[in-house]
Amino acid sequence: AEQQSLRQTHRKAIPLYEAAIESARKSGFIHEQGLACEKAAFYFMRVKNKEKALEYFQQARECYFHWGSFVKVDFIQKELDGLNLNS
Repeated sequence: AEQQSLRQTHRKAIPLYEAAIESARKSGFIHEQGLACEKAAFYFMRVKNKEKALEYFQQARECYFHWGSFVKVDFIQKELDGLNLNS
């Protein structure tokens, strides 16, 4: 997904982000699911899709919370706050 994002092949990147998120979820790797959601959120920020970025940041925050990584929760919350301020 990240390679496709850097190559700006958006039609390929989006399903790969979604596949990474789903694979991590099915495997029970909540920290990997959080990371995949976070990467997807930053991707959507780069392509100026604020709604999708918010959606994926919220999912990442939830994953990191359940994993117990409160430093990452705080980091993601700051990203969300920044997106909400730029409305």
